[in-house]
Amino acid sequence: MSKLLKAMFCVTFFSIATRAMGFILKIYLSRKMSTELLGSYQVAMSIFAVLMTFVSSGIPVVLSRNVSYYYGKNDKKAIGSIVSSGLILTGIICVIASFIVIFFPNLLNLIFTSNASSEMLLILLPALIFSSIYEVLRGALWGEKKFFAISFTEFIEQVTRIIIIVLLFETTFLNMSLTNKTALSLSLACIISSIIVVAIYIKRGGNLANPKYEFKNLLKSSSPVTAVRTVSSAVSSIIAVIIPIRLMDYGLTSAEALSEFGIIMGMTFPLLMVPSTLIGSLAVTMIPSISEQSNDIDNGELKNTNILKSKINLAIKTTVVFSSILLPLFAALGVPICKFIFNNSKAGIYLSAGALVMIPMGLSQITSSILNAIGLELKSLKNYAISASLLIISILLLPRFIGTYALLVGYALMSITSASLNILMLAKRKLIKFTFVKTILVMLIVSIICGLIGFSIYSVLARFSIFALFASSILTMLSVLLLIYIFNIADFKIVIFRRRRAKA
Repeated sequence: MSKLLKAMFCVTFFSIATRAMGFILKIYLSRKMSTELLGSYQVAMSIFAVLMTFVSSGIPVVLSRNVSYYYGKNDKKAIGSIVSSGLILTGIICVIASFIVIFFPNLLNLIFTSNASSEMLLILLPALIFSSIYEVLRGALWGEKKFFAISFTEFIEQVTRIIIIVLLFETTFLNMSLTNKTALSLSLACIISSIIVVAIYIKRGGNLANPKYEFKNLLKSSSPVTAVRTVSSAVSSIIAVIIPIRLMDYGLTSAEALSEFGIIMGMTFPLLMVPSTLIGSLAVTMIPSISEQSNDIDNGELKNTNILKSKINLAIKTTVVFSSILLPLFAALGVPICKFIFNNSKAGIYLSAGALVMIPMGLSQITSSILNAIGLELKSLKNYAISASLLIISILLLPRFIGTYALLVGYALMSITSASLNILMLAKRKLIKFTFVKTILVMLIVSIICGLIGFSIYSVLARFSIFALFASSILTMLSVLLLIYIFNIADFKIVIFRRRRAKA
């Protein structure tokens, strides 16, 4: 367990640092771009995410699982065969996707309401190509539990992108729009990170081998995961297209609709997704060890049921704490936080209204990862398809009544449904205890208490502006951590003293 904790701390540290850099980048973009341009940027990135997901998302997940299995057997030839298969598969898909984007531009015009989004997608193609290489080798390193190499490369990519984008924005040697410069910065950063991960893979003794032994198996196993994640990205793209259109149907101009979309997706949701950094770190470190116990729970061999149950329940309970730790802060102080960060109060209104959705979003994220790890990819796909339909219905029907809030309601319905169905799948196989429900209730009580503390402090000190925000935020978070520690909600005492007790 000590190795797992060390790995998790390493991944968490770099994940937080990487997300912090990404968040700084979002703040910089929100200050440099108008909310309309930010909306166009979000639309283009949603389509790019679909392409990126289709090209490589399922392959690295399954590849890492198989590499983890063969790594335990010290079978380097099999690992090389899997990696070669992954590179060939992603290469073929990438060529097809690029061909469609380049030679059928009219398809883009049907999707996008802005020419800026179409131009951005073309500039992002190099990012698509080099990221496909990066993701395959990253999956191999993940399977071998080289967590530092993975995390360090992601951090370097983000730092590189920030440097490039600042240079592009603050100089005039390239006559390009701000949105195109943003896309170019991502492509250049992806090229650099791909070169770095290739060098790391080679240096650590990675090799390639004849792909024919693993090609068919990798294609068959990765297809359901790719389908799940492609559908997920496609849903985001559908949202990016439908929400502005639906808002325009009810009186907003095109610029106003894109502005509203830019605010909620470019400012509010990045904050709501902060817990996913910690949950992602948890998944990166725990999923390979879960896969080691059984990579096909219904048909394969199960090494140790108790260990598998313990890991799954620990992951879910920890996810609840991670998901709700910022809930009181965002619910009570959403408006001043977004006013300070983005200079936009409306983003803060959305943040306070949507803070509670972080818990089901986190549970959906971790349970989907667990299902994929134990070979239930198709079950995960079905669950996501059902839940995603609720999101689509929400954004089609609700904007007439609640405007952009339809997006928050839709995500809440989707996350609750997805998490519930995933948990039922685990419960059916007797792999989960429902003690996490108690953790949710306790964290909600903690959030109410600490939220009231933060709001009260801010109200008293409001005339001091920034000082009021910092003081109330710090005291809110300290009160949350104190209550978590006092009631031992996250087993902090066990973590701190585990090694000491072991020595005794």
